[in-house]
Amino acid sequence: MLLLYETTANRSLDQPFDNLSVIMPGDVGCGKTVVAFLACLEVIASGFQAALMVPTELVAIQHYEHLSSLLENMKDYCRLSIGLQNGDINMVIGTHSLIAEKVEFSALRFTVIDEQHRFGVIQRGSFNSKLYSASPCLRMSNTTRDDSSEDKVYMAPHILTMSATPIPRTLALAIYGDMSLTQITDLPPGRMTVETFVLEGNEIGFQHVFQMMHDELTSGGKVYLVYPVIEESKQLPQLHAARRDFESISNKFDSYTCGLLHGRMNSEEKYEALKKFKSGETRVLLATQVIEIGVDVPDASMMVVMNAERFGIAQLHQLRGRVGRGTRKSKCVFCSSNSGALNRLKILEQSSDGFNLAIADLLVRGPGNLLGKKQSGHLPDFPIARLERDGNILREAHLAALKILSISHDLSSFPKLQAELSMRKPLCILGD
Repeated sequence: MLLLYETTANRSLDQPFDNLSVIMPGDVGCGKTVVAFLACLEVIASGFQAALMVPTELVAIQHYEHLSSLLENMKDYCRLSIGLQNGDINMVIGTHSLIAEKVEFSALRFTVIDEQHRFGVIQRGSFNSKLYSASPCLRMSNTTRDDSSEDKVYMAPHILTMSATPIPRTLALAIYGDMSLTQITDLPPGRMTVETFVLEGNEIGFQHVFQMMHDELTSGGKVYLVYPVIEESKQLPQLHAARRDFESISNKFDSYTCGLLHGRMNSEEKYEALKKFKSGETRVLLATQVIEIGVDVPDASMMVVMNAERFGIAQLHQLRGRVGRGTRKSKCVFCSSNSGALNRLKILEQSSDGFNLAIADLLVRGPGNLLGKKQSGHLPDFPIARLERDGNILREAHLAALKILSISHDLSSFPKLQAELSMRKPLCILGD
């Protein structure tokens, strides 16, 4: 978090320089959104615009409501398109629509990509086409816009990407030095670790799970039931489906109201289902992975994931982050219909650190193609170091290079290093 603050504080926002790209990993619920919002306010105060892109409409609405509550005099954003073009709107929160060609900004200086692992390489890089003038041009006191200047310098905005579980490609870019890394290691005061269980999804396993759910509901808790699909599949009959199980779960827990939330529902239906769960009108919520990102119900205290073998490690950790957000001790159960997947899932029992899980994901999936669009897959090994094993050494080398460049930008003070580098083919890594 300090690295991000120094980056924005030590450089004047109206001076032209290369745009920054920062990845900010931090565990689920650690406060990444608040940190990003404070950074947005710094940029707005300097006369530019900020944008926060999230993967779903549900999360966009939730962020808007949460951030609006932090501002007593939040302006009405009803005329969004015009306001962004003429500078009347300082900050916008939206989904993929923010990167559409028809969306124009007056002075977009800073962009935040929340839950970065849910976007593709091209999507994350699309903000680079939203160029801004290097001179502040929003309507501020004692400041007027100057559209007649012929000396304007247009640049891409700085980018802050956030994730509790960065994708392997992003970790690799951070290690190579193409992206700065700022990690939030603390959780909010009082936040407790979610107790995690991995069980085989057979008759005995489900008897145990349903008893745990009953005990949790009896003691006043709320339970998520997460499914891989909405409807049952003839091709994959082993998959539990949310709509198919709704009646049987409602009958099994007939003393409590059950709700349903999935991606085929319209925005109003989703919002209403989540609202009822938050209020306690619904105590058991059957849902698909639509709840994976950004859903905040502090008193939700248990989650059961059906067919957990169908989800990735990062995705399961994100889902687990939907519980344990309040003061109540919480638990998460991953049920696997494939006994062969139990060992892979056991890592979630052993670790609740999203960054460590992302490193494990990097080991399994590989960093992908850093010069292209592929976000996973193994690179050829280095002759000496390994990317995933020796990341700390590579990062130290990156910091040493920055120190050298701060002393002599053209390496004139380091002739031997300059000669050595001149004999090597330069490598230019594309931005993320």
